[in-house]
Amino acid sequence: MTPQSLKKRWAKNKDWLTDMGVVLLLACLCLFFFWRIITPNLANRGSFPEGDFADQFYAFGVYEAQRLFSGQLPLWNPYTFSGHPFLADVQSAIFYPLSLVTLLLSLPQGFSLFALELEAIFHFFLAGLFTYLLAKRLLRDRRAALISSLVFTFGGYLTSYPSQQLAILETGVWLPLILLLLDIGLEQFATAGFVIQPPDRRIANPAGAESSVKFPPSAVLLPITFAGLAFGLALLAGHPQSAMYVFYVSAIYFAFRACTNRVRWQPAVIAFGLFALLGFGLAAAQLLPSLEYMRLSSRAQANYNEMSGGFPRQDPIQLLLPGSLSVMSPLYVGILPLFLAILAPLSKRNREVIFWTCLALGALLLSFGGNTFAYSLFYLFAPGFTLFRSQERAAFVFSFCLALLAGYGVRLLTQAMPKTVKARFYGFYRFTSYLVWGALGLVFLTFYGFMDTGQVAGSIFSSALGRSILLVILLTLSLGLLYLRLRRIVRERLLVGFFVAVIVFDLFTVNWKNNLQEARPEEQYSPTVLTQILQGDEEVFRVYNEWRLPGNYGCIYGLEDIWGASPLYVGRYEELVYRLPIERAWQLLNVKYVITWRKALVPETEVLYEEPRELDTTYLHRLDEYWPRAYVVHQVKVIENDDKVLERLGEPEFDPRRVAILPHSPDLALPSQVEGESSVAILERQPERMVLEVEMAADGLLVLSEVYYPGWRAYANGEEVPIYRANHALRAVPLKVGHHRVEMVFDPLWPKVGLAVSGVTLLLVVVLIGVAMARRKAKG
Repeated sequence: MTPQSLKKRWAKNKDWLTDMGVVLLLACLCLFFFWRIITPNLANRGSFPEGDFADQFYAFGVYEAQRLFSGQLPLWNPYTFSGHPFLADVQSAIFYPLSLVTLLLSLPQGFSLFALELEAIFHFFLAGLFTYLLAKRLLRDRRAALISSLVFTFGGYLTSYPSQQLAILETGVWLPLILLLLDIGLEQFATAGFVIQPPDRRIANPAGAESSVKFPPSAVLLPITFAGLAFGLALLAGHPQSAMYVFYVSAIYFAFRACTNRVRWQPAVIAFGLFALLGFGLAAAQLLPSLEYMRLSSRAQANYNEMSGGFPRQDPIQLLLPGSLSVMSPLYVGILPLFLAILAPLSKRNREVIFWTCLALGALLLSFGGNTFAYSLFYLFAPGFTLFRSQERAAFVFSFCLALLAGYGVRLLTQAMPKTVKARFYGFYRFTSYLVWGALGLVFLTFYGFMDTGQVAGSIFSSALGRSILLVILLTLSLGLLYLRLRRIVRERLLVGFFVAVIVFDLFTVNWKNNLQEARPEEQYSPTVLTQILQGDEEVFRVYNEWRLPGNYGCIYGLEDIWGASPLYVGRYEELVYRLPIERAWQLLNVKYVITWRKALVPETEVLYEEPRELDTTYLHRLDEYWPRAYVVHQVKVIENDDKVLERLGEPEFDPRRVAILPHSPDLALPSQVEGESSVAILERQPERMVLEVEMAADGLLVLSEVYYPGWRAYANGEEVPIYRANHALRAVPLKVGHHRVEMVFDPLWPKVGLAVSGVTLLLVVVLIGVAMARRKAKG
């Protein structure tokens, strides 16, 4: 082996070792950031705060684990919202591979909240890893890429509510990997000859020379296929709004890079179409049922006012003073990273810097929602924006863009600067020094206020003083590092080391307690006397929980509630619960127990248990009279208008035990008089199946306090019978006089279609990868 080849091999190994060192550093930093979550010392161990993380995602995970470990696909969940389509709820993320891995790894000891926390922490590592790989490719500088990775991973956005709303975190982390793979694919177009040649080169490359190249070439096919696979994972992670941002950013970046690489538009469109087709196809098993559920949910009727929420216009102040306006600061990227991002556009004209700057500004404007007119343009003209609330989630794109721009800023500072750029840098340095003096003035101002009113409860000066002091410290450190670069006092490698240290100190100090509470995970759902009383009742019943227990407690304890914690629920069911007097809703929905802060209720009840709390007391009431899960009526009232249906149901003199309200006449001749009594007995209950024995004294309707939803099928004595929508949102089955064995089965169409589409798409992915590898092997 020649010395030159040895040198090349050593350089390659050195680069590989450097990358492995960065990966190890990112992993260690993730562990340090969440050390209170993972520490084996139980005295120091905390957990993610109470809220969506435990109430929704952990509860959903417990139910999913129970069903999957029993060899069943969880199509329906009877424990929340009087039953709801669990698989169709996109945030259940049943098919997300990394969640399935968590379930498998926790199989020996059972699925736990701690296992879900480890899954979240692993996704922070993925965010850092993927951002590093993308930034390394874009910046051609590992040191700058590391800075970008740190800023995105530990910045204010990912460490704020995405940590608790796990689907947001698990969807967003795939964006940098998708962009990396798309960028690789686009670069390969030039190698394959699918580019627009400049006029002076068209003679050397005559028309028809490109026709010998097979499209798509393997060098393009492989990364585009893997990009589609990554997009499919983002869709399966369970947050459609974040997935929409991922898709739009991917499309915009693909178009930008296709233009800058002069790729011919026909193959570019085909390549992006393949990417989108694979992503949506792989996720079809989740998307198709979820689209049906979305169409029937309360979101389908939402208007501009409901969707236009966003950051208040003053929120950007938290770019410098995190926590000054809200508990968390999603826009915060750190003081030094913010300066580095601002420095990036000061360099010589760079199309990539301009692109990321414009995208960041656009995302920032969008994050204000209806507080600026910009959102109206998206609402009116951009597909998808009419479906989602909370426009402040566009901070995801803003944070990602600023992280990349911070990397460009580092690259600027570690390279030789032309005189014009150096002059701009000096001007920015002077501006930063003025900011330090301004921050010192803010410290003195808040200290004066603190001395005057800081000890008074509710005073803003106590917290403001702490934030001002931290701002001065971070500004001073940033100014010092800029001075070191300006005077060339230290080498670039050491300077970047200082950058890393300051950024880690900044982001860890501000963000590491955003998602931390002192309670241990196992304490959040430990059995209580209250839940044990409910679990001891063997009758069929539901509970009305007035937010005294976590929203999806039923999934944990096996108790059926008429409410739950999920952003989506059937629209008609929501109207039934909210628009009727609550006592009538209790009757219609088979409520036997009420958990509330109220000691006395309007219906006659017996208080079975009292649980004192810090500010009030929780009472467990048992209703003296409650309606059964299923009963028979022999009279029908036809009302087509939904408002009138709800109005009639709410009238005190109306008796739904005798009369069912239908939107149309049943295909059944109902008697004017009934001799004898009908009876109903529930023989078997499973989430997707119910078997009842019904004795009909005359023709009538079997009414069930079960939510009406497409996919439920009814069989009477083995023959299929129709299911009517009764009492606005419930089910009814027409039955003739006599004895019947009624079986209700949830057998929806769209999960089957979706699974078939996903299976075919997965097969296509395997074929595409095989074709690409075969072509590469043929080329040697």
